[in-house]
Amino acid sequence: MKEVTGKKTPKSKHKLLKVFAIVVIAFCVLNTFAGLFSNSASVGYFKNSQGRTEYLAAYDLAMDTMPEPSSFFDINTSWGIVRVYKWANEEFSAAPPVVLLPGHSSGTPMWQSNIIGFSKQHTVYTLDALGDAGKSEQSVPLLKASDVSEWIKEVFDGLGIEQAHLVGHSFGGGYAADFARDYPERVQTLTLLEPAFALNYPPFSTLFWASIGSMEFLPESWRDYGIAKLSGAKPSDVASDDPLAKMISAASTYYNASLPTPETLTSEELKKLEMPVYVALAEKSALTGGKAQENANYIPNATIKLWANTTHSLPMEIPAELGQVLNQFWSKNE
Repeated sequence: MKEVTGKKTPKSKHKLLKVFAIVVIAFCVLNTFAGLFSNSASVGYFKNSQGRTEYLAAYDLAMDTMPEPSSFFDINTSWGIVRVYKWANEEFSAAPPVVLLPGHSSGTPMWQSNIIGFSKQHTVYTLDALGDAGKSEQSVPLLKASDVSEWIKEVFDGLGIEQAHLVGHSFGGGYAADFARDYPERVQTLTLLEPAFALNYPPFSTLFWASIGSMEFLPESWRDYGIAKLSGAKPSDVASDDPLAKMISAASTYYNASLPTPETLTSEELKKLEMPVYVALAEKSALTGGKAQENANYIPNATIKLWANTTHSLPMEIPAELGQVLNQFWSKNE
């Protein structure tokens, strides 16, 4: 089932959204190349205390733009402590909760425009990823994607969640797909928002220009050209007073992430995803395109939607529309 729809994003958000996509794509490139040449195991960490302070200040300011969580938890797992926020909806407490996995360098605050819509008919939990910037604290290296599935399962267990509507964006979408493959009995429905790597490997041109745009030793003009080839925006164009922009910038500058690349599911693995799956792809994405939509058709019970005039930052660009569509999708499959 395919549908193309979309709505224009306010101009004030365009620069932030484009640069968010650049950060994600650049990390995909560097993380992938690093994996080819290094087998060293490490944990994510801030490069210095000043960077950590700057990041956490921006994180807290971004959180202040969201509805106040009902509560938060620090869940112990075999790989570290995972920060979880909860927005409770007592009216719909019997429904499976919605669990959100963030994109790279974003954590819980990336959902600032989505929480109101997502929590209308469900309790919502958000997780800060281990090995990435956020308020989770990694203590053991994550060596492979199945390790990520394991710590997510341990968080489900710690929260007492038997089944959830699992939603992931970008890297979080890749990990959500891996988790649904590894623990299908824990997933009521699966929502993949511009999933990184899950449905396709990024095109070589994307990897090339992202690598040019992210290599600090290259001349600035070269890096600007690489970034322009991806999005038409420069990181310096982001409004300095935007808390989410500050947070993402601080994360990409000061945090050394240590994450395995999400696995690209084979056609046979995709065919075994028997739960209802909603796949949202962006028309102007540099990460998913062509093969992603084609491969999503292997999923037996998939709704595949190509959103016009959107980029890899899709959940930030169409929060109201996405909330409406997903509430209908979740309610239909309970």
